[in-house]
Amino acid sequence: MKSKNLLQRVAQFITIVGLSLLIGNISAFIAMNMLSTPQDTSFFLWQRRFIDAMVQLGMIKGMWLFLIGNIVIYLCQRTRKNLLLLILSIAVFILGEFFIIPLSYETSLLAFQQYEMNQVTSDFLTIKHKEDVLGGVNLLILLIYCACYTGVVSKLANEIRVSS
Repeated sequence: MKSKNLLQRVAQFITIVGLSLLIGNISAFIAMNMLSTPQDTSFFLWQRRFIDAMVQLGMIKGMWLFLIGNIVIYLCQRTRKNLLLLILSIAVFILGEFFIIPLSYETSLLAFQQYEMNQVTSDFLTIKHKEDVLGGVNLLILLIYCACYTGVVSKLANEIRVSS
């Protein structure tokens, strides 16, 4: 029993580290996008180098830690809340690993090519927009996760039930 409790605490720590890496990366990406100007190839080149490094150093590791931590938490304590948190973490992982990261690499490749041509292409802006939108969806899922984790959602549901 004690080892399960320790394992669950370690899993919670791993989950929080993964969540922190993900939210930190997303915050950096949002800040980078707020600074960008639509026709500046030099800035986009610098931005994409920064984003590629952040994806490698933080986002990929954060997604794996977040997912693994939630799997272990659920295996230690199979509750509806932990199942919901696991499903949300799987959604974040799938969206990131199979959609956002490939788009990120494609966006960076186009940024490097357009820097050579010294012009911003519509293909780059289109793919970058898709990457930004999917990143926003991932952030929304993470915020829902945080609300569920802290009990905000269950408190609201209880208040609605009481007032009905």
